[in-house]
Amino acid sequence: MVDPLGSPSGLLRQPDDAHTIRLDVPASARYLGVVGACIGEMLARVEGLNDGEALTYNMQLAVQEICVNIVKHAYGDDGGRIALTLTIAAPPLRLIVECHDGGRSFDPARIPLPDLEHGQVNGYGLFLVHHLMDTVTYDPCPGHNRWRLVKYLHSR
Repeated sequence: MVDPLGSPSGLLRQPDDAHTIRLDVPASARYLGVVGACIGEMLARVEGLNDGEALTYNMQLAVQEICVNIVKHAYGDDGGRIALTLTIAAPPLRLIVECHDGGRSFDPARIPLPDLEHGQVNGYGLFLVHHLMDTVTYDPCPGHNRWRLVKYLHSR
């Protein structure tokens, strides 16, 4: 049997760390392309993804939305860093992204849903993330916030 990453049954026997990338980037919009590129390269190594191009775009969009919110709302003008862990895990085959920041926390339940009837300029980010990912969790702690995004990867 060949696993989706191309090695004979290897993904199923290797620890998650074997398919993990860790990034620590400045909390600045100018570095979000690095995060997106890593997601793209990781998913490019998974064989047989259903609609791989659209899946990759959606995963990049979801993670970048979280990172933009960290930059704008958790840190504001204070600067800081975002630590990310990107993992391809199995079984079941999935992408797991964890984002950690040391900025201000918030209560997601207090964020209103976007007005899809009349449109608006901002406020679609978390709505999009929840629709693109299978699982979205946010653990706010004073001085340390953690986002965990999971997307199950379906292969042909």
